[in-house]
Amino acid sequence: MDEIGTNSWDCSPSLPIPLDILFDVIQHLPLQSILALRQTSKSFYATTRLRSLWALLLRTLVQEQNIPIPYFDGESLDCLSASELEQLTRHALVLRNNWTNSDPDARREVDFYKPTEPDSRIIFMQFLPGRGNRWLISVTMTVQPRKFVIQCWDVAVLQPVCIAELTHMEGPYGGVVINDDPSSPAIMAMQSAQTEILTIDFEEEDPESAFVPLSTIDGIREIHLLSGNTLVTRRPETSGEVSIWDINDQPSEKIQLVNPSLLQNDRCQAMHLRDDYVVIVRQQSIELYSTTPRPNIIATPGAPISYPLAQYSFQWRTETVNMSEQINWHAARSHRPSPINIVVRFGSIYPWPVNILHHFVLTPNPAYVPGRETSLYNLPYFTQPTPVQTIGSPVRLFAPSSVALGRYGTALWLDSHTEDWVGPSDCGQRLAGRMLRGTGESTSEHGSHASMVFRVRDDDLWNKIAIDEESGRIAVGYVNGSITLFEYS
Repeated sequence: MDEIGTNSWDCSPSLPIPLDILFDVIQHLPLQSILALRQTSKSFYATTRLRSLWALLLRTLVQEQNIPIPYFDGESLDCLSASELEQLTRHALVLRNNWTNSDPDARREVDFYKPTEPDSRIIFMQFLPGRGNRWLISVTMTVQPRKFVIQCWDVAVLQPVCIAELTHMEGPYGGVVINDDPSSPAIMAMQSAQTEILTIDFEEEDPESAFVPLSTIDGIREIHLLSGNTLVTRRPETSGEVSIWDINDQPSEKIQLVNPSLLQNDRCQAMHLRDDYVVIVRQQSIELYSTTPRPNIIATPGAPISYPLAQYSFQWRTETVNMSEQINWHAARSHRPSPINIVVRFGSIYPWPVNILHHFVLTPNPAYVPGRETSLYNLPYFTQPTPVQTIGSPVRLFAPSSVALGRYGTALWLDSHTEDWVGPSDCGQRLAGRMLRGTGESTSEHGSHASMVFRVRDDDLWNKIAIDEESGRIAVGYVNGSITLFEYS
């Protein structure tokens, strides 16, 4: 029960205190102070066991601060008890405190998957969103014989185990993309001589039979994004139109996105798809399109064509781009777009990229009306990105580097800045990160430094990284094909 009788309160002059006033005070206390308050009297012990208090604290200390809840996986909070809500709150805050520490403490470190073939290297890694936060997808490339091994790992067990494996040896290989919608049966798309939509049978005992094809699209194309039943691709030819596909039972091209004012061979770097619009970041531009099909003004064969509603050009060409919509509790409650973080490493005239990471934010348009069709007069975002901060991230010539960006604002990167730990050297790598701040948010961090340094090594064996903020996991891939998992929860 959430009621406390007056007789249960101590007789000290400061009590009784109305619960609503007490709750207002408690929600501004650090977690450790709340737990210490529990030990002071029977009344405070009873108060700090109330379900209504922990529902309030979970909302104000965690959800409204856009902090991930470990292993929560989107369940309903209404059916959870006071102790369960308390555990969620405590786990979330303990993880965030460790995660954002300048020197985070890995509670678990495990090495797994060491290929027997020489010249094997990890070329792709990503955690599957949702689904209990326990699955990691990796792709290993072997030079001789040339093959690509796609694997799904269960990383929630003591020693990660491969539960699905697909080997591609014949014909071209154009990469994989992971579905960002965990409720969709289509888990990923793979490009070879055709585009294959795949799911995973997590109950299958034979890993080589666990990848199950759902549908295929003939032809070679670049695959860029998979969201629910929507696949976004780009033609590899010079024209390079972007196509949006409906991948239900019979995949079909829904719409083409064309920008006549730009060089269409400008490759796509990152995409963000929501509702009836898509944001595309190319090497030197940002474009926003409506994805609502309309008949072409001039009748032409093929899918309807959509032209950009707004666009912006960078001053320099980008080398790498990572883009992710920031989880924002208040925006979600009001059904409005959330800010989009963009982390860019620009190219240079030299054979190596610029040694700085630039953080931009695509700011939601306050005049946007949710539910109304996206158009030139109802744009969800300003397409000119707002520069927020720069981060020093030096990369030696030919040294591996990688960047991963989480939905809760964690930017994670590999670079060559190791002088502060191992002194001047011709090799060495740093696994570092920073919690990205939105426009207008105050921060005491210096722009040229990392906030968190997760690990440093004295060689250049790392080459890929993946991040799962909800479970507090980081996976690091090696140039020899091995994988190391770090857990911080």
